[in-house]
Amino acid sequence: MKLKMEELIEAVKEELLCYEDMEQAAQQWEKEFRMWVKQKNKKQPFTMNIQDEDEIFEIADSYRDAIEENKVEQYWKAFS
Repeated sequence: MKLKMEELIEAVKEELLCYEDMEQAAQQWEKEFRMWVKQKNKKQPFTMNIQDEDEIFEIADSYRDAIEENKVEQYWKAFS
């Protein structure tokens, strides 16, 4: 399934907001994701292929873990 950038952002933020006190983290993820896309210098409209909704959960859960482990920078280096 292909998701456009805005669809992906909304889905990941929605997943992050399922966790308690993650409003600020959801906003931060969006900001960092937009910077990541810009750094990748996407000339065409951004889309991401995902297998299923579990992949959205994994993106959000991994970000939450990265925050807890103070490894957000590594999260974005490994993000694809």
